[in-house]
Amino acid sequence: MMNDFLKRRVLGAMLLALLLFTGTGWAAEGLLSTLEDEIADILDVNRSGVVRIHALYPTEAGEAGAIFTHGTGFIFDSRGYILTVEGAVEGAEEIRVILTSGVQMKAEFVGSDSLSEVAVIRVPTQGLPTVAIGNSERIRIGHYGFILGNDFGNLVHSTGAVHEIDRDNDLIQVAARVQTSYGGAPVFCSNGRVGGMVWRYPDLSRMFRQLGLDDRFADSLVGLPGLPTSVYVIPINRAMRVANRLIRDGEMVYGWMGGEVVDMPQKGVMVTGLALPGPAWKGGLQVGDVVLSFMGRSVINAYHLRRLVMDSEPGTEVRLGILRESKVRAHTVKVDRMPDELLYTLQPPIVAEQTPSPEQAVDQGWNGLWQMLIRQK
Repeated sequence: MMNDFLKRRVLGAMLLALLLFTGTGWAAEGLLSTLEDEIADILDVNRSGVVRIHALYPTEAGEAGAIFTHGTGFIFDSRGYILTVEGAVEGAEEIRVILTSGVQMKAEFVGSDSLSEVAVIRVPTQGLPTVAIGNSERIRIGHYGFILGNDFGNLVHSTGAVHEIDRDNDLIQVAARVQTSYGGAPVFCSNGRVGGMVWRYPDLSRMFRQLGLDDRFADSLVGLPGLPTSVYVIPINRAMRVANRLIRDGEMVYGWMGGEVVDMPQKGVMVTGLALPGPAWKGGLQVGDVVLSFMGRSVINAYHLRRLVMDSEPGTEVRLGILRESKVRAHTVKVDRMPDELLYTLQPPIVAEQTPSPEQAVDQGWNGLWQMLIRQK
């Protein structure tokens, strides 16, 4: 994410030490100003493509008023398509988008995916400024990201370093403190392109709605004991795959072959179970087979194969390289649609922590937060 920037920073630090040692501190000050200007340029160039999202939710029957939540999104298609997180817009009675120019407009809900929690909305205006989309596969631990989010009415930025990449759950963790209204905010790389999208931590908006509160209380939460100091980010490659499917089909469906596999010590994965009658079984796979390749790509581990299958569209015929009885064989399997009941088993563990009950909140050290919410209510 920050390869070029980090190189410049290291070089700058070395020159700074040299300049300070030689007493020419004015030159070192100039180097720091240059780095700050580069960061400012990245944010300024992309600011017009980031939007604030206000969602209106009805209260329960018999209760007066309505609940408002605040979120962030970014325009990735000049036809008016905006990427955000499901928690910022799901179930909303009305969605309003506010551009950096101050112009407000109603947005329509295009679709969302409960597994990735990616959502797409659209405003009825074409030719809007867009952000540039990058490649999240290049992100490494230690890279920096620049977050531009909605701080309850103002677009402000936060900067943090990547300190964990969870390949199993396809999430990136960045050490940055943000507001809950940053959900859906773009995370920019040093090249000015989006490398990921902020995923709410924890999903306080849902907690607020359960308590009959709105997001306006969230701006007082930063600094409370128990709140995390890092944010989970959805890699942009994953977010865009989902977004394109939502635009095309109105829903996101995942591929499924109906097999259980475990990693092998050397290469490939071994089939340990088959759904009957599932796609893998129909394609001739047997328990004990070792899957070496998928459409010509070497299979690294069980997670890798699962991702390859899930990213395949249902109805697609895929070629598998199978090792059976010391012989490599070729099998063709027709990918099916993953049953809805299986999607819930694939939710990353952090999802369960997004909306704790009051009892769980106390156990997790969130007692101060919940007491504050109860008092506000």
